[in-house]
Amino acid sequence: MSNSTPKKTNDEEIDLGVLFNSIGRAISRLFSAIVGVIMFALNIALTTAIFVRKRIVYFVAACGIGLVGGIVLENTTPKKYTASATLEPHFESARQLYSNVKYLDDLADQNDSIQLGVFFNIPPSDAAKISSFEIAPFFTENTLLQEYNDYVLGLDSLVATEITFADFEKQLDGFERKIHTLTIKSTKQDIFGSLLAPLLNSVSEVDYFKDQQATRFSNLELSDSITQVSIVQTDSLLSLFEEVRIVEANKEFSNGTNLYMSEKAEDNSEILLLNRKIQLSKQLEEIRTQKLKARKVVDVIAAFPEVGYMETSIWKNKKVQGIVLGFILLSLFYAALHIDTLIMSNREE
Repeated sequence: MSNSTPKKTNDEEIDLGVLFNSIGRAISRLFSAIVGVIMFALNIALTTAIFVRKRIVYFVAACGIGLVGGIVLENTTPKKYTASATLEPHFESARQLYSNVKYLDDLADQNDSIQLGVFFNIPPSDAAKISSFEIAPFFTENTLLQEYNDYVLGLDSLVATEITFADFEKQLDGFERKIHTLTIKSTKQDIFGSLLAPLLNSVSEVDYFKDQQATRFSNLELSDSITQVSIVQTDSLLSLFEEVRIVEANKEFSNGTNLYMSEKAEDNSEILLLNRKIQLSKQLEEIRTQKLKARKVVDVIAAFPEVGYMETSIWKNKKVQGIVLGFILLSLFYAALHIDTLIMSNREE
């Protein structure tokens, strides 16, 4: 027995030693791989820098030609202006809104200024200056997380454990988003103010949405009236309890215990009524918020500005694009030349 214990300890020490050695080798290989990748990237960068340095005159000339071409293109092409509006469609009208925007974008791509002019009730000469229509759902990471939390709370506990945030994101439909951003681009700077109303009317005038809006609004009106009556009745009951309390307090020969029990019961009833009034008030506030939303099929959170703006991203600057294009084209030329030389040398062998 005395010999078996040390043997077991030695075996455990050997196993731990093998484990630590394996971990050490794995870490060493990982660092070697990382160092190898870094050295490879540095080698590529250094080789590229040397290649460009030897031919710096040609690259400068190519970039200069690209810069001149970008300047010419910038001065000869019309300036493009952009404007965005933020919308909140109701009654499941987002799909129709997207469909109308796609139709208008197709007209703009086809340069069909006649149909665009008829749709927006503007001269065809102004409609011809509209270049594109885009619409996309607007959301942030915080709103996504809140929607995911609300979605999971409404599921069965077992099903909820199987739905991850990634799964939730994949099944989201853009039409189901509450808020959407509409973007229009045009070569005329002050055309945007007259474009939003006709587009919204093209959705709001659909009979299905008009019926949905009328039904929803009438139901909310009825709920508003019922809730107001309930609040008035609750106030009347509270006033009645107050009058009873005053009468009881003025009695000169009441039994103390009975009075205490009566007051306790009245207090409980009053608390219940007060809670009910608070709940009804919150319910009335929610109903009136819904009534505001039901007044329109598509609400405008932020309208188009009267004057559009130019996008100032550096990558959309034609001078920068010309310089980059000149550098890339010369690089492709040298790459093709190198491949051709390699092919010819292999052919001779």
